[in-house]
Amino acid sequence: MSSKKIIGIILIIVGSYVCYLGNTRRHSVAGNLDTAGAKIADVVSGEGHTTDATWYYVGGGVLVVVAGLSSLLRRSGGSAAI
Repeated sequence: MSSKKIIGIILIIVGSYVCYLGNTRRHSVAGNLDTAGAKIADVVSGEGHTTDATWYYVGGGVLVVVAGLSSLLRRSGGSAAI
């Protein structure tokens, strides 16, 4: 197995774990307080605020997408394999 595939598998595992952490955070007491604080801040300032759990989801999703793209890209050509 090439190192590129191993790195891709590791990124998928880490990305999935980060999404799991985000899900755990969202459904915890701290996550509920964070969501309530973000809603209050939205009303007060009129700007959109994101919770920590959202950033976990975004980070995990980016890692999974990067892993998928790295597995699709050819080593020599750099273009997506079809």
